[in-house]
Amino acid sequence: MSEEQGKSLSTERIILIVVSTLLVIALIYLGASALARRGQDAPPPDAAPVEPVEEQPAAVLPTEPPEVAETAVDAPAATPTSAVQRLTLEPTPTPFTISDPDDPRNILDLTNPDHVDYFNNPETWYDYITEGVASYEVVDGKLLGTDFDPLNTNIWWSYTSVQSGRVYAEISATNGDCAARDAVGLVIRIEPDITPSGYTFEISCDGEWRFIRLSPGNSVTLIDWTPSDAIVTGLGATNRLGIYGYDGKFYLFINGLQVTDYWDTGMLSSFGYFAAYVRSQVTYPLTATFDDFAFWHLPWIP
Repeated sequence: MSEEQGKSLSTERIILIVVSTLLVIALIYLGASALARRGQDAPPPDAAPVEPVEEQPAAVLPTEPPEVAETAVDAPAATPTSAVQRLTLEPTPTPFTISDPDDPRNILDLTNPDHVDYFNNPETWYDYITEGVASYEVVDGKLLGTDFDPLNTNIWWSYTSVQSGRVYAEISATNGDCAARDAVGLVIRIEPDITPSGYTFEISCDGEWRFIRLSPGNSVTLIDWTPSDAIVTGLGATNRLGIYGYDGKFYLFINGLQVTDYWDTGMLSSFGYFAAYVRSQVTYPLTATFDDFAFWHLPWIP
């Protein structure tokens, strides 16, 4: 082999060695890159596997707003307003509506009495205490009467400081713890110098009434005990008694209803005071209260 051929071979060998070396380097690089990518795709060593998530159907939106249950809330309690004030008005006797054209009270204005007493002034009624017998006093706007002795048949009353003759008078009487013929009464025409005197109309606890003309030693029961459905009976019952007296002609009323009329040909009293009383028959001590006394003067009737 010539010298020129030897040089040529030596050059080719050098080129082959260089190319082989580059190929080896390229292969090493590619292998390292592949290993690096594989490591990035692998999960972390301590990470738990993740379950695949199932796709949920899309929620359907309501076409109307859903109903919301309302929670009951208690309204706050009303509190009184301290700025509100009211006048204190006096009560008035019950005005009765008269439908009977023959009622003698048609000549009167029953809503406007000539005299009214609400028992606010203790000085207008006689008060006293007689031990073991009776007592009367004005207390809390009422006349309080007590009868201690059912065996004492005399009438012990409290009378007013006003007088009248031809008159229609009313009073409200409220029973205490009464029974049987324990009674309350209204008296008109009590003459100042004669005791007893006048006319008394009384009603009993069990629903009866009677009418008496009083005079010293000669009192007369003009109408004896008579039952009436107009009377409210028993403990705590309130009745309104009315006496209409024009000379010797009398009309008697209970709770606005006429129960009788009477002509007294033996009339003794024509003018005088008024009185109210409680009278025991079986209960003692027996109490009663009286309120809303009123009267109307009767005009002259031809």
